Amino acid sequence: MPFASDASAATPENRASGAGTRIVVDQVGNEVELPAEVNRVVIASAWPLASVFCLFEGNVDKLVGLDPAIISAAENSLLVKVAPKIVHVPSGFSKNGVLNVEELLKLKPDVVLYASAVPGDYEACKRAGIPAVGFRLDVKGFNAVETINSWMELLGRVMNTAIEAEDFVAYGRDMQHKVAERLKDVPQSGRPRCMFIHGYEASAVRVPGASSWADYWIGASGGVNVASEAGKGTKSVNMEQIYAWNPEKIFITNFLPLLPDDLYGNRITGHDWTPVEAVKRAAVRKLPLGMYRWYVTCSDSALMLLWMAKENHPELFADIDMNRTVKDFYRKFYGLALSDGEVASIFEAKREAAAGI
Repeated sequence: MPFASDASAATPENRASGAGTRIVVDQVGNEVELPAEVNRVVIASAWPLASVFCLFEGNVDKLVGLDPAIISAAENSLLVKVAPKIVHVPSGFSKNGVLNVEELLKLKPDVVLYASAVPGDYEACKRAGIPAVGFRLDVKGFNAVETINSWMELLGRVMNTAIEAEDFVAYGRDMQHKVAERLKDVPQSGRPRCMFIHGYEASAVRVPGASSWADYWIGASGGVNVASEAGKGTKSVNMEQIYAWNPEKIFITNFLPLLPDDLYGNRITGHDWTPVEAVKRAAVRKLPLGMYRWYVTCSDSALMLLWMAKENHPELFADIDMNRTVKDFYRKFYGLALSDGEVASIFEAKREAAAGI
């Protein structure tokens, strides 16, 4: 197991309960009673957690259920190299993000792992008598590096196993420091206007505003999130608003099938992207997909931060070879020797990666 040891994780937030059980306090603050040994795990709305779990455990033997959106990401990612059986884990208990409790019960889970932003999962599990542990997505203002550190700590308590991930944690924090050091003297006027696209509707574009992963990524990589003025979370905006913002750089997440060529070729009926500065500059990027979709917290988050910084300030990161950095990271932490083609696949995410969402 890459990140685990055999030691029991005894902490004030992981204490003994009744015979053969223990209490774990999750990131929502709920006290959850779990068996001493957890062997059957379902990951529901905490989609990014699957890649962390597989790297933590080294396999999918204890995963008995995964949301379909996790499967689609895995099928189009490098996670299958670490855990090839992940694509065969049952996913019929969830459809369009809604739990089918009857199907869920058939899986006989010891615990369901869910995102704190989806309290409906917790309520459904509570009514069915299934232990459910909540993972927060917004740790320290959506700081993805610190979020994954907190997830590993909680996952260790859930699985009753101490994690040995000091090098991994140090790498992420060191990356934050190095990126911040290079960007510290960049004036506000030198920070590009950026916008993420996270969804598409017939008459509107879904853009993440303040208090979002996009806001964290853009700010930490030396940009300005033009959509932050739209408010917190993901908002629907029309093209007139996008024209007014006129972003210089656009990043498309892997939670929708849209590709940069769709904007460059003006292929979206009723939406004219040609006046937008990012399109004029050919500065529209599809986010990478390595172990998982890089937009959200995942085990590749340190790489995402560096990639974003290099995209926003190529002159300050001209010495950085992302392909080499990715190869070194995957060898060090995942034990994988990636080919040039496999590295290229990370930065050439496919439409299919958005299936199941």
